[in-house]
Amino acid sequence: MCALGLTGAYLARHGFDVTAFDITEEMIDEGKRRIGSIENLKMYVADICGFSFEDAPYDFTYVEKQDLHLLPSIDEVQKALSAIHAQLRPGGAAVLELTLPSGESFQHDKRTFQPRVPNYTDKKVWKEHEGYYDAETKINHINQTVVIETGSGIERIPYSISLRYYERDLMLSVLDRCGFTVQNEFKNREREPWREGDYEWIVEAIKR
Repeated sequence: MCALGLTGAYLARHGFDVTAFDITEEMIDEGKRRIGSIENLKMYVADICGFSFEDAPYDFTYVEKQDLHLLPSIDEVQKALSAIHAQLRPGGAAVLELTLPSGESFQHDKRTFQPRVPNYTDKKVWKEHEGYYDAETKINHINQTVVIETGSGIERIPYSISLRYYERDLMLSVLDRCGFTVQNEFKNREREPWREGDYEWIVEAIKR
């Protein structure tokens, strides 16, 4: 679920041997175009619910914010965590960035996201975003539009995604069933300890 592989590229540039993968072939193709020349970085098309690489066992796995929430059910999340467990060495670490469900529904106001670094010289590309979270189903419905502006006009490409959030106790149970022991819980990347009521949840888990 690496998308273009930018986090993997960051780690590889800092001396780690990195394997990054995504189920979408176009993502990997574009990632290789941009960063494929970086040493220590391998990029593959693969499904997180059933992947296997010849370089295993790995020391560390990182799944970024929201990625596991893209899976359609808790059964698929468990398949993903089982696959990660199988590829780690004993004592290896998995770090997951997750969002816990809110008890209240809310709307996402429309926002525009510009790229941090322009990737094209012949066009401008940005993204628009709006949606709503349903507290009853614990699903975050997001409507996005990719906007492409060229000399001949503007093209708009709409698409939608659904993020499924799970209660902390359920995720702890799934991690345990998959063979992990939770070592640390944080509320942000600054490693502030997670407390009851925090919705952002970063889990450090160790393979038993």
